[in-house]
Amino acid sequence: MMTNAPTIFCIVQWMLSHTLAGAKWLQNTGNSHRRGATAFVAPGRTNSSRRSTGRKPPATVSSSAKEAAAEGETAEAIRGPVLLPSPPSSPTAFDSACVANPVVLPPSSTSTDKWQMYYYGNPGSWANHTKGFLPTGYVGLAESTDGIHWEKIPGTEEHGSVLAPTGREEDFDGLHLGVGDVVRVGDDGDSELHMYYLGGSFEGIPLGPPGAPPTRGLRMRIGRARSTDNGRTWERTGQVLDYDPSEGVFASWPRIVLPEGDGDDDGTPWRMLYHAFNGTRWAVFEATSSDQGETWTRGDRGMALGPDDPSGWDGAGVGTRAVVRTADGELAMVYEAVDGAGGPFGGRHRFGLARWEEAGEGKGGGAWVKDTATTGVPGGPILDGGVDPLPAWTSHVIGTPYLVATEEGGIRLYYCSKKDNDMSMSIGLVESASGGFDPSSWKAVSP
Repeated sequence: MMTNAPTIFCIVQWMLSHTLAGAKWLQNTGNSHRRGATAFVAPGRTNSSRRSTGRKPPATVSSSAKEAAAEGETAEAIRGPVLLPSPPSSPTAFDSACVANPVVLPPSSTSTDKWQMYYYGNPGSWANHTKGFLPTGYVGLAESTDGIHWEKIPGTEEHGSVLAPTGREEDFDGLHLGVGDVVRVGDDGDSELHMYYLGGSFEGIPLGPPGAPPTRGLRMRIGRARSTDNGRTWERTGQVLDYDPSEGVFASWPRIVLPEGDGDDDGTPWRMLYHAFNGTRWAVFEATSSDQGETWTRGDRGMALGPDDPSGWDGAGVGTRAVVRTADGELAMVYEAVDGAGGPFGGRHRFGLARWEEAGEGKGGGAWVKDTATTGVPGGPILDGGVDPLPAWTSHVIGTPYLVATEEGGIRLYYCSKKDNDMSMSIGLVESASGGFDPSSWKAVSP
């Protein structure tokens, strides 16, 4: 949305303002230029939809500050993130330009003693040597014993990813993709992981001044893949939600809200939250499923969450978001929003808070309402990049929040950020031991 934002919000800005000098994350990805990541391009098209390399990958790859420093990063730039881009020579070189949008599963969800983080990144390009304008591209996997220190797991897809674009012009996910959410389905003894992801196609959308070439990669839809080996390999099951022109030019960044406890048994639907952009505002929409994610139906009430006061701190819209069930059973949402003062492309990105308010006795009925109790202002903000408790390396932009409730009643918030254009997008962590959402409750966590 803003010129310094390498998240979803930068896409239309990039196209309209440049076409239309490049998205900031690619225009000046700092270590990716110094380390030569922009020269590390995707190979040509293959006939395999899974694009397997046919090789057995190394077991793990370190994502340490020491390793990044050896590749040319300054100590100031690398202090703080829990996950960094890989060196171009790494077995996980698919993310050598950036890492973003962490989706974190605690051991209770992985059915192992490990934490898992799914995330997306790219080596400076999308499929078929195409220069991208987002940090999407490929999906990777990292594992951890504590959710803080992570080891990347090289995959068998392109550049060591676990899920890659097909490279085929006819596919909705042919050009680039990115993880949205991962849920475990089935009984413990016979369960599998389902990944909901956004896919961008080669379809061109006419934007910008007359005569400008159509923009590829903006038309995004939501797909699903399944894994029976705890995330090492994935089988696509197809597109599950198309974009709706009444909402915007794409449907993207899905998050899944599962029923509490045995909610599936009483008919409580699954809910999918995603967002879209219509040219003037970013907004969150919802779809529901009554068959454990096999089919999805859009809601008929319009936006699930969007901008209010056009000049407010979130007046340009609401985009990426995450939902957590707190220790007292409440559903809370932390969302990424853009300041209305700068318009949909120029505003500052901050995190806000909304809460789910039930409506009567209906199964799953209710609405998302921006919280006013925490800061006195609807939604917040509750966190701002580079402002305490977030560390200095987050001052440029923050985005793609993901929430995990801890067994002790606390909340972890994973996010992507960077200090400036001399630093690649990286993943950070703050934690609220009390489970509170006010700024004073959060503490930055570093490896």
